[in-house]
Amino acid sequence: MRRGLTTTWRTAAFTAALALAVTGAVTPANAQPAPEAPATGAGDGGAGICVGSNDATLGAVFDTILDNAIPILPAEMAAVVPELRAEAHERMAQARISMLSVSNPRSVLSDDPDAGVNTTNDPVATHIVTQLMNVRDGVAAQTIPVERLTLGQAIETAYFLIYTTTLVPASIVAGMIPSIMSVGPVSVGMLISLPLRLGVMGFQAIYRATQSSLEKGCVAVTETGTIPGAGEPDADSDTGFRPHPIVEELAATLAVSDSTCAPVSDMSLRSVLDRTVSYLDAIAPDEAARAQARDLGARLAYLSDTLMVPSNLIPENQDDFDTISSLLSLGLSFVPTIGGAATDALLGITNNLVESHGDVGLVPLGELTVDESLTAARYAYALTTQVMQLAWGRVTVTVADAIEVEVGVNPLSFLPSPFPIINAPNTYGLATYHRVLRSVCLTA
Repeated sequence: MRRGLTTTWRTAAFTAALALAVTGAVTPANAQPAPEAPATGAGDGGAGICVGSNDATLGAVFDTILDNAIPILPAEMAAVVPELRAEAHERMAQARISMLSVSNPRSVLSDDPDAGVNTTNDPVATHIVTQLMNVRDGVAAQTIPVERLTLGQAIETAYFLIYTTTLVPASIVAGMIPSIMSVGPVSVGMLISLPLRLGVMGFQAIYRATQSSLEKGCVAVTETGTIPGAGEPDADSDTGFRPHPIVEELAATLAVSDSTCAPVSDMSLRSVLDRTVSYLDAIAPDEAARAQARDLGARLAYLSDTLMVPSNLIPENQDDFDTISSLLSLGLSFVPTIGGAATDALLGITNNLVESHGDVGLVPLGELTVDESLTAARYAYALTTQVMQLAWGRVTVTVADAIEVEVGVNPLSFLPSPFPIINAPNTYGLATYHRVLRSVCLTA
């Protein structure tokens, strides 16, 4: 009978601790700023140092929750806390996660606020950069115990999963909702999709704000301010994963870009051409292949030096929009027909021309950066998709005019739009690749 009661109290204590953590009834050390300061552990009365989510392991967070919960728990529940703590730590130490599934927070990858990885809100790009660094460091095949996983890693990994499984599909579905029926410039489909689109953007903003708050706040109390092994995998583990040799070779030459290491996106097209020709020259199987690579390289170099392009007529990257431009972009995106890529391109070109005092920036093609060329490619893809959408709308209206004479309703207005899917490789492929190049630099 006593054993049954003990089990019941253990379960109740565990449930109470989790409930307090979720509802915010327990706020470790009154949420003081992490770097500054000393706090007192509620459970044992000992002094400690607050750490934020990037330094606090899930094990330490669990301990802090229990320590803060003990004073408000009934005596019967408090009595089983030591046993509950030991059992929880044992389970967290046994549970392991592959490093291939873990994303590091952006601020962990680089503490430079102006670094490319910190200026984009793309969890997929962050995950890719994390995995490239894992391959470079030789830990991609290792696992990390849940006990050592930091709260920051758990939050970033959860965001990556939510983004890829929920937010991306929701954004695509919102764009595919048919117009159904229009009243002037507003359609029923727009009214249905508007809450979905705003909900996705709102969730992203709230998630990032919460993440930033936890990084700066106090989520756990430690004796020294550091937790041994926090965020680090078990060196003795091996899942058997082996990256492709090309990926290993690439990762070995990369680092996270910052003020001391310029991102790949800042390289000129001529520099990329020269590096490519040098690489082909080094791996050529014979002299004939080597000569062919050099000849092609010389021809492309001539074109890159002689072909002039107006660099400032390439719209500013949307990721670089300031607050006003971002708000204008959001508002104009809901304008029927022209809203979206066209209005963003207009905003981007205007920003460039204002900054350059009207100079179109005529430069040789080879002087364009990778960033500028990828920005141009993204806008070209998006504008092409928008023109296709306008053409499709004109065709469906023409066909509908003939159909409505007989049936009195436009059945084509109920067809989902295929263009969000057509533009998906640009929005979630090329854009992500662009952000990865902004986040990494070459070390060799």
